[in-house]
Amino acid sequence: MAGAALKLHDRLVFDLAAGQVVDGPRRYVLMRTDVLMGAFDGLEESARTEALRALGRSVYRRGADSVRAYLRELGAEALLCAMEDGSASLGWGRWCLEAEPGLLRLRVANSPFAHATRRHDAPACHAITGMLAAVAGTLWSMPVRAEETQCACMVRTAPFTCLFEARAEVA
Repeated sequence: MAGAALKLHDRLVFDLAAGQVVDGPRRYVLMRTDVLMGAFDGLEESARTEALRALGRSVYRRGADSVRAYLRELGAEALLCAMEDGSASLGWGRWCLEAEPGLLRLRVANSPFAHATRRHDAPACHAITGMLAAVAGTLWSMPVRAEETQCACMVRTAPFTCLFEARAEVA
């Protein structure tokens, strides 16, 4: 992963001839958050919940590939900073990760998922939960359980902050 020391937004290539945005082998798509979250908001509650969970699982599975690549290139010490910077580069809010043995906490200011949803009865940031699980699972090389403990879409008062936790699953 040459150039990993560069911030993600500096590595993104906007290949207009091919109609794509890439970082090496990883392709990205730019989409308005209200369009994405509007697709979920229009679903019945059970379908919405399952669709958001499916998004989180997909981010976990595919995001873990990126996390492993960052870990190989940067090492464990720099991984959390790289994830904080990368999330901002992709418009996923301002992340602040705090690690302690068996627990990884994440505070997200300005989550695009919480900001764009029109539903306020349940957490909306399943994609971030999936990425947090990918980060924690990669760091600890073990299964983890991640959850959003506070979603800004439900609080609706400043500061618009979402809180997450990932814990190692012990057998």
